[in-house]
Amino acid sequence: MTLQEAIAADDVNELYSLIEQDENLLDHGSKGPFPDTPLHDAADKGKTTMAMEIATLKPSFAQKLNRGGHSPIHLALQKKHYHTVRALMTLDPKLIRVRGRGGITPLHFVAREIGDNEQDNVELLELLVKFLYACKSSIEDLTNQCETAVHVSIKAGNIEAFKVLFEWLKQVHLTEVLDWKDQDGDTVLHIAESKKQPEIIKLLSQYADVNAKNFLGKTALEISEVNPSGSPDVADSRHEGRRERRYTPTLSLSQFSGREPTDSEKSANTFSVQDKSNRDIIVVVSTLIAAATYQAALTPPGGYWQDSSSNSTVVTANSSSVALGKPHQAGDIIMSGSRLFIYTFCNSVAFFASIATISATALHLKACTFMVYFCLAILCTAYYISMTIQIPETDEAARFSVSLLFSLSLFAMSCLPICTVYKRAMRTLVRPRVDATRRHSATFPG
Repeated sequence: MTLQEAIAADDVNELYSLIEQDENLLDHGSKGPFPDTPLHDAADKGKTTMAMEIATLKPSFAQKLNRGGHSPIHLALQKKHYHTVRALMTLDPKLIRVRGRGGITPLHFVAREIGDNEQDNVELLELLVKFLYACKSSIEDLTNQCETAVHVSIKAGNIEAFKVLFEWLKQVHLTEVLDWKDQDGDTVLHIAESKKQPEIIKLLSQYADVNAKNFLGKTALEISEVNPSGSPDVADSRHEGRRERRYTPTLSLSQFSGREPTDSEKSANTFSVQDKSNRDIIVVVSTLIAAATYQAALTPPGGYWQDSSSNSTVVTANSSSVALGKPHQAGDIIMSGSRLFIYTFCNSVAFFASIATISATALHLKACTFMVYFCLAILCTAYYISMTIQIPETDEAARFSVSLLFSLSLFAMSCLPICTVYKRAMRTLVRPRVDATRRHSATFPG
């Protein structure tokens, strides 16, 4: 049996039998600048098992272009072998950024392609969502005509793909991509206006720069005036409100990502930090602030009174008379008045804000979240008790500020678990499909 026959049979055992006979088997014909590697052959035929095995043995094959300017994942997309595509992208999400013929990446391909039927179209939209979440930076890739995936989807008239891209850009706060220009200087709004796509114009006009000019010096509104279509133009669309959409348990992953989030979902997403590295930095810095402010509460400037006094002024018997101030108890903070209030207020704000930040970033811990909140609540209580013991009863302003901040902190921490439960309930309504290796190739942010 030859290698081509083993690939056609999707027989991994035969592959290794052939490799035992010739250890350079996979390298034959794969040395040129534009080779047709065995991985290209397996991907083109939709042989997922063999494709994954060859890609594991020879990872470099996955990024090579053949003489037609296509990588293995491009070939799998062209032949609609979507299981193979999902499997390959789990090995390396950067394969989504491989630029093939015309600078087209797999992301550009699925943003442009419209399925032959409803099922095929759903598969493409699912892939589009998985590509975006698996490799966020792929949205920055441009074709040889300086087109983003959003440009490509609008030019192809793929409105469903555009909606997915548009809502995803809003979720990850990258709407500035909508103002990027292609080689003609056209933004996506220019293209939508020239193609008379009122539904897209309505969405874009509230986020894209309506005053941006292309290389001909025309704005989208000027294009609309030159090519009237009888449909709402940019100026009209800017004044139209957007209706809140409710989702149902029957939504697919692409439908879920392509819809506009409701107000309640926006509120729930406010407390989560999507990027893991940023979340780790926030937790470390917040922990350091909490530790520093807690230590500052235990060792305030000036220290504590070492004795008790009921007199307004006490003078020592030695030659250096010391005014001990107003009545106090041993263990009270020596500072008083406005200085004590400012110090207590600022230190408490920093402490409780850092605790609130740690609580918010702990939303992704799922099962461990309760223990984090419980420990933070105990720490806040210890801080509050420590401060109220130290502050003299006569300094009511300082005591009130600590009590108020403590109450607000506990209230915030009691609300955050509710947000956590709510977000989990939202996610259970839409379950992402798994790829050929039974692993999720994409997850929701946060």
